[in-house]
Amino acid sequence: MGTILNLAPAAVLAAALAYVVYCVVRALVPPGNDGGVPCIPVAKTLHWMRKGAVGRYEVSQRLDKPYMQDSGIVKTWIFGGWAYRVGKAEYARQLFMQTDIFQKVNSFQMMPHSLGPRITGMSLAFENGDAYRGHRAVIGPAFRRSWPTLLFRKPLLELMDVIERESAQPLDALLWFRRGTLDVLGHIIMSYDFRALSEPENKQRAMYDSLLEAMLHPLYNMFPWLDLFATGKRAEQWKYLGHFHTFIDGIIDERLVEMQSRPQLTEDERNNADLLTLLLEAYLLSMSGKVLDERGKPVTPLTREQLRSNIALFYVAGYDTTANSLSYVMLELARFPEIQQKARDIVIGVLGDCKDAYPTDDQIKELGYIDLIVKETLRRNSILAEIRRRLAAPVQLGPYTLPKGAVVSVDTWSMHYNPDYFPEPERFLPERFADDKSAELKSTAPFAFSPFSNGSRQCIGMRFSLVEQRVAISLLLLRFEWTLPEDSPFWHSTPAAPAGLISPVGLMIDVKPRTF
Repeated sequence: MGTILNLAPAAVLAAALAYVVYCVVRALVPPGNDGGVPCIPVAKTLHWMRKGAVGRYEVSQRLDKPYMQDSGIVKTWIFGGWAYRVGKAEYARQLFMQTDIFQKVNSFQMMPHSLGPRITGMSLAFENGDAYRGHRAVIGPAFRRSWPTLLFRKPLLELMDVIERESAQPLDALLWFRRGTLDVLGHIIMSYDFRALSEPENKQRAMYDSLLEAMLHPLYNMFPWLDLFATGKRAEQWKYLGHFHTFIDGIIDERLVEMQSRPQLTEDERNNADLLTLLLEAYLLSMSGKVLDERGKPVTPLTREQLRSNIALFYVAGYDTTANSLSYVMLELARFPEIQQKARDIVIGVLGDCKDAYPTDDQIKELGYIDLIVKETLRRNSILAEIRRRLAAPVQLGPYTLPKGAVVSVDTWSMHYNPDYFPEPERFLPERFADDKSAELKSTAPFAFSPFSNGSRQCIGMRFSLVEQRVAISLLLLRFEWTLPEDSPFWHSTPAAPAGLISPVGLMIDVKPRTF
């Protein structure tokens, strides 16, 4: 009898181990109910993920393209399961336009044990149907206004001063753009000074950076269940998550007390208010039942948790995307000094050749060439490698029928480097986005260029990001000249994170202040 009892724990352990092996093997077997979509072997995906900073372009060309180029669709293993990626503009059009079928992925269901989805919670980015319309009705007014350039003045001028101070040695572009962007976001979102530029070692900036690192960690994204066993640095990041939410909740509480005791905002106050003020104004209005969605139905007021989740979303969505984009603009203009000088001459012609110049709202509209540079940079270095949806019903894509519940994403890199959409895709040609040259693409393949997603669920902060980039780039061109160090690997390649939000790894730039 004792022997049998002694064997019981071993039998339980063996059964548990067998179940884990069964689940892993089952997860690695690709679905076969799609009509034969080409499949990238798991081993090849893991091989490229282990390479680290190889660059998304190389991954796209050597891993994805051989399987996708004929069919325009491929299935691949990611986030611990199987998903489909599409690289044809006609398939992307379906995903962006048929929002009732191609629904936003509920990250909590896809990665139920992971830290990442909990940073932004159930925000606008992950809702569908009436819930999404309600979120957008409350949040949309804060983003539909124009963005006065003066809102960005203080943090962006401080960023320029820091770059000048750091210019004695090669500049770590992404590092300083991240810190500058965090200060911009704190200022714009809730008039808060993170002091990321003036006190780069402060604890709040370190907490925020650590959370973003946790959210984008490739190992935990490939194997989300690892968060069940978080230890060391990962356990510390879970603590940071609680601190971050408590920080936002505290500011919401303070601001709500202020707003409930003051008169309604004037139009001028509203135009210059931070995002939190505008969001809380709409939030309080929704509590009275006076906010209607796009169908004319009163929206269900957001909960306090949803309010906090959307504010966290603004930080996450605006932080690395803008910092990465600015880094890539500096990289491309360092590679092509003649384009850098052309852009500088245009900026000087509009702002004047004066170090203290800062663009007004009218002047920024005259800097259209910078928009072309930003668009071409985002085409060549798309920050979002994939724009992901989940099917609410089976869908026919070409000869394939994808099953209900499948995860489908637009592979922006496949589309942005497709010569059928963008001739000579490996060349940096800002003029390809000029109105007279881009008209044909817009009419024949309007969804081929989608760095901010597309359709009704296009990134709500796109206009905000583009205005910030336009101001920052004009100031950079006015104050500095720059190039890559002679031994930089970025002359001929673009080392980057291969998945998630794409960011340059190890980008150093030689910056020289201009003489006035």
